[in-house]
Amino acid sequence: MFPGKDKIMKKILAAGIIIVAAAFGSHAPAQEAKGPKIEIKELRYDLGKVVQGTQATHVFEVRNAGTEPLVIERVQTS
Repeated sequence: MFPGKDKIMKKILAAGIIIVAAAFGSHAPAQEAKGPKIEIKELRYDLGKVVQGTQATHVFEVRNAGTEPLVIERVQTS
């Protein structure tokens, strides 16, 4: 072996750790997608038994949490 081998190995190891840390630690945080984003508090609501001929209603809260206008083109009931 040659003198100073331990110092060289420590420097190589330190350089390797720095390179790995830089490669994995330098990525930017994920950015939220741009565009509309619909948020609905409840997706379903059970009106229970409804007598024929009476009116039953429920309000669903819909919110656009996105960065662009939200267009709702079709709504279906079951």
